[in-house]
Amino acid sequence: MDIRIENLTKTYGNLNAVDHMNLCIKDGELVGLLGPSGCGKSTTLFMLSGLTTPTEGKIYFGDKDVTSIPPEDREIGLVFQNYALYPHMTVEDNITFPLINRGMKKAQAREEAFEIAKVVKIDEYMKRRPSELSGGQQQRVAIARALVKKPQVLLLDEPLSNLDAKLRVATREEIRRIQQEVKITTIFVTHDQEEAMSISDRIAVMKTGVLQQYEVPQTMYLNPANSFVANFLGMPEINNIEIDVKDGVITANGIVLRKGVSLADGHYKAGIRPESFFVDDNGAILEVNNIRMTGRDLLIFTKLGNTNVRVLVHSYMQVAVGDKFGVSVRDGHILVFDDNEMLIGRF
Repeated sequence: MDIRIENLTKTYGNLNAVDHMNLCIKDGELVGLLGPSGCGKSTTLFMLSGLTTPTEGKIYFGDKDVTSIPPEDREIGLVFQNYALYPHMTVEDNITFPLINRGMKKAQAREEAFEIAKVVKIDEYMKRRPSELSGGQQQRVAIARALVKKPQVLLLDEPLSNLDAKLRVATREEIRRIQQEVKITTIFVTHDQEEAMSISDRIAVMKTGVLQQYEVPQTMYLNPANSFVANFLGMPEINNIEIDVKDGVITANGIVLRKGVSLADGHYKAGIRPESFFVDDNGAILEVNNIRMTGRDLLIFTKLGNTNVRVLVHSYMQVAVGDKFGVSVRDGHILVFDDNEMLIGRF
């Protein structure tokens, strides 16, 4: 089911929670709605579900205008942050509830519940109650209950926020597996950029109700539309520096970073990701101020002139606080922004 959003707006008093949003989602895609708390991503999801009425704009599922259609008639499956399972019911009863509520006979409802339970790998827990399950298992029950109705669209609101770090990783991979297996158009709300980037076909990044960029994760990471997107994506986060350009030479605090660039002379804001540096004896000489072990890599805290920067190197590098080493920046990895913080080039 394709989804099309046209000029979607939700206003609360003087606040535009969602401000004239335009978005097209292809049939079978998993799209991550990403942004900080209060950016409007959940409000967008609730307008898609019919739980919130837009102030302006249209929502289309396929060619059908569903803007004014009630939630129960939109053919959606909705999974909330807190799962919303019935604690007194078994897993089987939780999954069959929406089918029986529609008038389906219990035997048929039970058969369909077991089919979807196998897909989400909880068929062995059908006689248990939610309190007897782990958080990840409860999440899969909630997804099974949403999918058993055979919806055209699956909407997930912060579905992993109640899980510990290790379980979050495992569960997000399960969500992706299930989504691809049932081939359902899915919208996934999260504030966690790693979650969104790891399982989404495309990501929509929002800020204060405004869509900042909508793109494939890797493309967005390498070519952020503006400095907000550049700073929101990536861990460790991007280094923000001031640069000067004169006669095709980029410098930062007098240190040469690049020569031969086609960029007008002037002073600019720029971003360099920690992994965009590489060790180079002929590069800028930096001193190690601090080190953090991240597993495969070392995160080195240093200064580029008088600007604090983070440099990511492989953990095989033997380095200690006080050591000096040379670095250069990979070609195309200096992101340069204009006065409006829009990306104007990679150098």
